[in-house]
Amino acid sequence: GGNTLMTGIQEQPILLLDRIGKGRVAQMMSDHIWLWARGFDGGGPQGELLRRLAHWLMREPDLEEESLHARVRAGKLTVERRTLKDSVGHVQVTAPSGASQEMELKSAAPGLWRGEVAATEIGLYRLAEGSLSALVASGELNPLELSDLRATEDILKPVTERTGGSVRWLADGIPDLRRVDPGRDQAGRGWVGLVAHKAYVVTGLKDVPLLSGLLLAVLALGTLMAAWWREGR
Repeated sequence: GGNTLMTGIQEQPILLLDRIGKGRVAQMMSDHIWLWARGFDGGGPQGELLRRLAHWLMREPDLEEESLHARVRAGKLTVERRTLKDSVGHVQVTAPSGASQEMELKSAAPGLWRGEVAATEIGLYRLAEGSLSALVASGELNPLELSDLRATEDILKPVTERTGGSVRWLADGIPDLRRVDPGRDQAGRGWVGLVAHKAYVVTGLKDVPLLSGLLLAVLALGTLMAAWWREGR
């Protein structure tokens, strides 16, 4: 049983890997790995092979043969699925808002499948495919507006003190709004003021006649004739 990763003469297995329950087993079917270190027949990467083999036995995530990874870059969510199988299922993608969709992965290399979808929401995306799952964050990990979510007036208080305003809590009731002149109090008991600065700029002036000259002459003549006719009666 197990998976054969390397073969030798006449396709005889050299490196076997297997999973037993929650444990792992690796067996090297040759005692000649020292020949690689001596450069026999060109040598080989014996150090890297043994290092990765030991790390796989210790369950290093990057060396899992069945894995699901994701990353977000430039507004795109890229999902990668590594497997020894010939095919993979659809990946269930759940957005931060709870909206869910299925992503189809396409073969990108032997043992590697990849898919991409737009990441339009900020927050945590959840991915699942079979027994595998992954999480990936979209957007800034520590945005300034989320650094302190406490409801406090301490942040706005220095600004309101300089401008003569005030901070009101809606839980205490909605204050009345009043127009106040510059230099007057801008807040009081149960009310807040909006300063009437009366600041405006005239950018142009144009005279437009209400009636044209001809129409005005016709109306004036008509009025005179109506008055003459009425006077004649």
